[in-house]
Amino acid sequence: MEYDFYWISGSPNAWRAMLTLEHKGIYYHSHRLDPGKQEQKSPAFLELNPLGKVPVLKHGDVVVAESIAIMAYLERVHPQPPLFGVTAAETGLIWQRIFEFVNSLRDVIDDGVVRPLSQGIMLHDTDALKMAANTLYASLDRMETTLGTFNYLAGNKVSAADFTVLPNLLMLMRVGSRSDALALKLKFNEIRSNYSAIDSWLARLETLPAFDAAYPPHWRLS
Repeated sequence: MEYDFYWISGSPNAWRAMLTLEHKGIYYHSHRLDPGKQEQKSPAFLELNPLGKVPVLKHGDVVVAESIAIMAYLERVHPQPPLFGVTAAETGLIWQRIFEFVNSLRDVIDDGVVRPLSQGIMLHDTDALKMAANTLYASLDRMETTLGTFNYLAGNKVSAADFTVLPNLLMLMRVGSRSDALALKLKFNEIRSNYSAIDSWLARLETLPAFDAAYPPHWRLS
């Protein structure tokens, strides 16, 4: 059975699932949706995911519509190379890192910083934006400590934890380089220069063939 993968360029959720597909060398039919045309809200797509969100993976009669669930599904069908660990200890740490990010950091990045900056509403509540930035820097400090000991977020092998966090962090850095963000001196554009271990981690991930294959195509044009 072949895979059909539905995604939007630049969506962190779709990005992490695509990283998994590419890293495992899985052939799939790519269906890039245009959000400008609201293709993710079309009747055909809503039959796959009534929430109208990407990513969606279709594999025969199986449809999976959450990014980390897609990653776990692919791991079960294609266990090599492993992204969710081999030993119980590895698996537990990888899931711990994933849930630490999902429960404590993802919404701060998306709702606290990226959306306010992207939608131009940050000037309505710059205090909240700066508070979110302080929370992010505390998390980056902890990440820096982890990556000062290990090559990756859950040890010395790339894992689903890295693919989960990477797209959101790159989105944060991209939005943080906007002129309005620079005017607020949030310094998200300086993450790589201020955090040497995080910079080295990003450099390691950038050497993976999957990184280049899954990189948002519209980012290459801007």
